Amino acid sequence: MTRGLLLVAGWFLASSAAAANYWQCEDVDAISRGPDALAELMAGEIERCRRTNVRGVDTLNCELARPRAAFGLSAVEVSASVQQGGTRRLSLIFRAGDERVRQAVERRLAVSFEPDIGGYLAISADDVRRRFRVALRDDGATQLACEVTGEPERSLMATIEGRLTYPGAAKAPTRVCAIPVDSALPLRCIELPERLKLFRIDGLSAAEYYIAAYPLADNPDHVVAAYGRYLRDCTDAPPGCVSTLLVPLKLSAGMTELGIRIEQRFAEVPERVGRVREGR
Repeated sequence: MTRGLLLVAGWFLASSAAAANYWQCEDVDAISRGPDALAELMAGEIERCRRTNVRGVDTLNCELARPRAAFGLSAVEVSASVQQGGTRRLSLIFRAGDERVRQAVERRLAVSFEPDIGGYLAISADDVRRRFRVALRDDGATQLACEVTGEPERSLMATIEGRLTYPGAAKAPTRVCAIPVDSALPLRCIELPERLKLFRIDGLSAAEYYIAAYPLADNPDHVVAAYGRYLRDCTDAPPGCVSTLLVPLKLSAGMTELGIRIEQRFAEVPERVGRVREGR
């Protein structure tokens, strides 16, 4: 009898510790399992959960009957998903300010948040696949997204091939990036040596991407070149004429998009497109 009680107590402690690791974004294996891992943890409350699959994003959303302790705070909602690009995401909602949530996560996980598009981003120094995003919602709650980046299924991967054609292209080593419109997808970049104008980027998801290039030397004004839609011939036009409109390129699963031309340089670009300067 005593041995049986000890075994039960040991199992309970182990399962409680595993759950605590999950809620605090430390169980990478569980997060990588996406909605299935959350469904197991929510077994006693699964009726409060709803699973959806919209545009290839598999998500389990759960309303918590009681808050869960995480980072010294109380999470009131939770969801787990597998994004189209293969990234696994665990999202926790707190009725606390974003600064308080950032500080709590930084203390627990030894990461440092920096301003990012739509909120704050931290990347684990020990495992660059692990990313943490904090954003303030319209209702005043704060969302923490703990991500483990992944790859889309090989059969669903898209590829782009093209050429740098803007004036002065390839005079210096150049970074070329496919920058996803959807922030849940990873940035894909390559670096071309001097004089090489042809580029190829693979491993992309079926999604929309900005295609941008950034010379890594002799670029004091940090000018970015990018793919766009042709508007007009500005050869004899006065200054200020815009020949190309910056637009994202839509990719389909398994396709290879050929003949992409990066021909327009921009002194200013949206913050998201500007990520090509840092390559992250």
